[in-house]
Amino acid sequence: MEEKKDEKQLANAVEEELDISFLHDINLKITGEVGRTTKNFIDILRLKEGDIIKLDKHIEDYIEIYLRGQLFAIGELVVVNEKYAIRIVDLA
Repeated sequence: MEEKKDEKQLANAVEEELDISFLHDINLKITGEVGRTTKNFIDILRLKEGDIIKLDKHIEDYIEIYLRGQLFAIGELVVVNEKYAIRIVDLA
């Protein structure tokens, strides 16, 4: 709990020093990439509900997080309130 309080105080201090309040309503596209694969077009056309597409990563591998198409951070897949989420473990 104390750590979150310190982080919030630091964020507030940075915001006050830099006066970045005008940025609060800007939306940015963030993408978490779980894995990749390559398929032939005909195989994609044959996909149906319930099919499984194998990816090049394992469930325990780190996930790349992209901000506007550029690598921003590395994370790990977690479950929060019965939903998948990504916990950031390192900034790129």
